[in-house]
Amino acid sequence: MAQKKKAAHRTSPALVLLIAALVIFLGIELIQVGQRLSEARQQQAALERQLQMQTQENQALESDLAKKDDEEFIKDLARDQLGLAEEGERIFYDVND
Repeated sequence: MAQKKKAAHRTSPALVLLIAALVIFLGIELIQVGQRLSEARQQQAALERQLQMQTQENQALESDLAKKDDEEFIKDLARDQLGLAEEGERIFYDVND
């Protein structure tokens, strides 16, 4: 009986180059996706902080709106924001700040 010779299996240099190029391409893409994901997380955190600040501001405005019929509250607003005073009152401004 004749012994069968096994053919030597050689990998084509073109195939090796193609696989290496594919691995490099995928590695670069993974790095870029990781960077974009990190940027998106930072943006999400900034937007969540902004949302929290807006929510607090809205709550403060709703609280002020609930006091729209309170005469003392209106007078305090007139003093603080418009610099108005009642007859006989004097307003002093702190210039040290």
